[in-house]
Amino acid sequence: MIQVGGFLMVQPTSILGPEVEGGPGQFMSSSQSTVPVYLVGPHVALTGDYLVCKFVDNRWVAERSMVSHSSGVTTTVPNCICSQIPTTLSMISSDPNCNFGMFQSCSIVYGPTPSGYANLQIGVNSFLSVESFPDAVANGAEFRYLFSCYLNQFNLSRVYLESPYGSPYRDGLLYSWLISGYGNSCDPFALDYGSAYPGSDASCFVTISGG
Repeated sequence: MIQVGGFLMVQPTSILGPEVEGGPGQFMSSSQSTVPVYLVGPHVALTGDYLVCKFVDNRWVAERSMVSHSSGVTTTVPNCICSQIPTTLSMISSDPNCNFGMFQSCSIVYGPTPSGYANLQIGVNSFLSVESFPDAVANGAEFRYLFSCYLNQFNLSRVYLESPYGSPYRDGLLYSWLISGYGNSCDPFALDYGSAYPGSDASCFVTISGG
């Protein structure tokens, strides 16, 4: 399980290739050994990432900074302190299994709200996850994430076209970030430090960034 503040197993990797300007590097990983590395953060590493590891205080450590691949396209959300928000966002969950799989990594995109959600009154346009996920607590009902902003607070909830609770249905606040909080900013857009709803699994850690 990869999470900030814990150890992950990495494969030592050498960077080879011709030493010429503009020459491509060649990554050669050792499949015979793994090394425990403490992940400082602030972001969660993903399987397949290359990390620069340093030996500090008798252990290997690595950082994972935010990597943005934003297209530069932004939008304005009414009553939000951030004047420009990227239309494509990346949501990263530190543990997809925490709290019965409530928080999954996905892409969130701003666009026209599907007509099936009209009764939820979430606006003509909205930030919705591209992917949908089964809710283990609601008999596998499929949900998408809804990302919204009001003043200086960003919120995450789930919306269902069909569910045991109603069709359509929007649940309560799952996770929130204050833009005035440490590590959160409008430009570059980054929500690194937030909190899940009271009573949730304390191990759930979710970040959102432009890209």
